[in-house]
Amino acid sequence: MKPLVRLDQSIILVRHDEIVNMMLELTAPPSPATERAPLDIALVVDRSGSMEGEPLDSVRRAVLELIRVAGPNDRIAVISFDTAIDVVLPLAHHSLPAVRDRILNIHSGGSTNLSGGWLKGFEILNSATPNTGSLPAIKRIIVLTDGHANSGVTDSDELCTMVRGATSHSVSTSMIGFADGYDEKLLAAMADAGRGNDYWCAGPDQALNVFNAEFDGLASVVAQNISLEIQPTEATAAFEVLNEFDGVDVPGAPGARQIMIGDAFSDEVRRVVVRFTLRPRLGVGTFTVAHLVLRWASTIGSVELHELTIPIDLESTENASDLREMDIEVTKQVLLLQIADLRKAAIKHAREGHIDKARILLNQVVAILVATGADQREIDEINELTQRLEHFGERDMKMLHSMSRSSNKGRNKRFDPNDPFKS
Repeated sequence: MKPLVRLDQSIILVRHDEIVNMMLELTAPPSPATERAPLDIALVVDRSGSMEGEPLDSVRRAVLELIRVAGPNDRIAVISFDTAIDVVLPLAHHSLPAVRDRILNIHSGGSTNLSGGWLKGFEILNSATPNTGSLPAIKRIIVLTDGHANSGVTDSDELCTMVRGATSHSVSTSMIGFADGYDEKLLAAMADAGRGNDYWCAGPDQALNVFNAEFDGLASVVAQNISLEIQPTEATAAFEVLNEFDGVDVPGAPGARQIMIGDAFSDEVRRVVVRFTLRPRLGVGTFTVAHLVLRWASTIGSVELHELTIPIDLESTENASDLREMDIEVTKQVLLLQIADLRKAAIKHAREGHIDKARILLNQVVAILVATGADQREIDEINELTQRLEHFGERDMKMLHSMSRSSNKGRNKRFDPNDPFKS
């Protein structure tokens, strides 16, 4: 991983309260032409009654395609769930003709026991014999659901605690929300806790694209378990991470926090923005506001653990003429994250029937997009959504939420046939 630190301002005035935004840009190396790490994937598929018909047909086809394109060392398990849990395929490298009928015989049924399906996927991956590949396998649970968890464990905090705990066993979790009946906040929280991805699949014709996007990403992972520990100095009064990353306080290090960034794909750029609120400086000169400790496991060639400490230094001055222009790239990234927050707030107001408040927020989004030179298609899309706020439905809510998550995570997770920004 190649880190680059940028500050929106690197020189501040003494005896002033200051807020400084820092952007850490992490560039992943290209995937080499050598053997990649094998994949152990547990596909956990919702077969509840609402998936009957074309939705489940499309998922069956997507599962079959994933089995077809899997590499010789990749292993796939398939679990289906409604109220009950069924292991359709054990974890193995499968021959497509041999398993086709078993996949096609997945039929829709009762309620949505999401926790039960996930737990069975975790059990299979955690108890499996080691993969025969020369590199340790990348273990991922992929859950697809179109509804709310209404059976088994249904509490959001409990579900997130489950998937977070699995990461200590090297098992991560990605979540796919199908159509417009699922709980997007829950799926996003579980994906963050599980160090995976979350996707919105708007309809049956996009199911294959979603599965392929997740599989292709996993097949090109070059760094795993990326984490960033932020250790503030006495110069910092407070700090906050503007992105949506799962994080924990660091034991024995007051004020420090570790955030979990997850995996990085070949040539991918991941960005983390941290806002530091500084105490007034009494003297001039260079000072350190925080230390960043970056950790990751490289999956190129052989697994290696890396740790890199980066000081975040500023200068204080008494002369306003010493100040420099704000870094436009950092400012732009901060504004993009602000847009994500405005979209989420607009969703909340629209759900509560506060249409005027939602419209004001979406108009602010458009103003920021115009100021930052965003793609006109995105501006037009927000304008169109704003004009029909009175008739907002769940599909519109899902679209806004997915746009917010894509901005926050820097990955396109919208799979809508009418989406101009779809992968």
